[in-house]
Amino acid sequence: MPTTPDLHSVLRKENIATFTVNGIGAVLTFFYLNAIDPTPTTGQAITGIHRFNLYVFLFVDALTVVLGLWLGHRIEKNIKTWYWKIKSGEKTPAEIPQSVKRDVLNYPLYATMITALMWLLVGLVFLFFNQSLRMLLGILLSGEFLATIPLYFIGELFWRPMIPFFFPDGNLSAVRAFRLPVLGKLMIAFLLIGIVPPSFLVSLSWQRTQLLLTAPDPTVILANLHLLQVFVLVVSILSGIGLAFFITRGIVKPINALHEAMGRVQENDLETRVPVTTNDELGDLSEHFNHMTAGLRQKERLRNLLNLYVSPEVAQEALAHGTKLGGELIECTVLFSDIRDFTTISESLPPEDLITLLNRYMSLMVKVIVENGGMVNKFGGDSLLAVFGTPLNPADNHAAQAVLSAQAMFRALAAFNQGETKAPLIRIGVGIATGPVVVGNVGGRERIEYTVIGDTVNLAARLEDKTKEVAGNTLMSAESYRQASEYLSLPARFLPETRVKG
Repeated sequence: MPTTPDLHSVLRKENIATFTVNGIGAVLTFFYLNAIDPTPTTGQAITGIHRFNLYVFLFVDALTVVLGLWLGHRIEKNIKTWYWKIKSGEKTPAEIPQSVKRDVLNYPLYATMITALMWLLVGLVFLFFNQSLRMLLGILLSGEFLATIPLYFIGELFWRPMIPFFFPDGNLSAVRAFRLPVLGKLMIAFLLIGIVPPSFLVSLSWQRTQLLLTAPDPTVILANLHLLQVFVLVVSILSGIGLAFFITRGIVKPINALHEAMGRVQENDLETRVPVTTNDELGDLSEHFNHMTAGLRQKERLRNLLNLYVSPEVAQEALAHGTKLGGELIECTVLFSDIRDFTTISESLPPEDLITLLNRYMSLMVKVIVENGGMVNKFGGDSLLAVFGTPLNPADNHAAQAVLSAQAMFRALAAFNQGETKAPLIRIGVGIATGPVVVGNVGGRERIEYTVIGDTVNLAARLEDKTKEVAGNTLMSAESYRQASEYLSLPARFLPETRVKG
């Protein structure tokens, strides 16, 4: 059972990441626009920081932090409310309104939009005080590159553990929410890493090259150009590595989870589920994987149910080759077993106890027969019919298997009677016959049954009935004895020929 994620812990990580990334981006942007990028007017390659701009920077940063916290609280309110309702058991995820589900899926986008709004506010304030369109554009571009877009991918990665809590069924595609496909993420990464930094460098190099023509001291401009290039290059490399890390991790992590889950399914662990943590193509893939395992579980349940109503061999044959009607003539061995004086036993027990006793007995007999190569074909109340050597359980020594099954049945029955101290003593008779039978599917379009038909089947039943007249509990036909003797040493007693009913 997956552990419940801690919403406060997740939000704390989100806030720390937001403050850290925005803080680093703000410091680098302010330092760049106020100390490095301005054209030097002295003999130094770097200009001094204007104290007034520094005060404005600190004031606006404090203001944006307060405003960001307030806006963040607004978008988190409904999410927190439903988180505690579900965690306390007051509500279930199925009762979450669609609007809250959208808020959950869109939370990284909302947080990103707040960051973008903060950078726009900072840019407008500096535009007001400095009357510099260059500074506004620089703040907006650097804010997008250094903070806003990277924060979306960082925030999405941190927020993913919360998704399965609100969507335990993993059906994210049913909610209409913002969706950024994998291609879009890669295109954004390419844009920020492959286009924005080179464009900065080209633009700055061109600007400084033009200044060289009119500068009183070209060496100062060259030194400033070199510093600009190094600064942009270092920041671009570090930002690109961070952005690539978070985007790649966001793609690779679901793939690894799917890979591990496929391994568990390969080991027949059909209860495997993959948490769906994103609504992009990888999330769709996880959803379809869960649908696939659900289908496999359903198929396994149906197969198990089918095995309870028919033998596993019949069920497997039906699943593999369908249910074509018809049969074929073969030679096999049939074992018929019946409980002696079952009517008397049934009159001495309540119906519930009788069924319980009969089920325990039949379970034991079926286990013994299967262990010896047999297939239980029919139950007849207190009797059972097993076959050996059919196309579904072929064997050359099918007569010997039937004899070994009969011997094992009596050993198991003796132990069974010792354990059932309060139940009546169960005694059985067994008839074994070997010969030609017709095996196949019999029935109609609505219902069919895999059965065995022929005199050999009737003979096994008649032989079992004859055990009541002789001093023995197992009778087999002469052909069964002949074939079984090729594999076993049988201490048998021959009886005179007799005519059986039918």
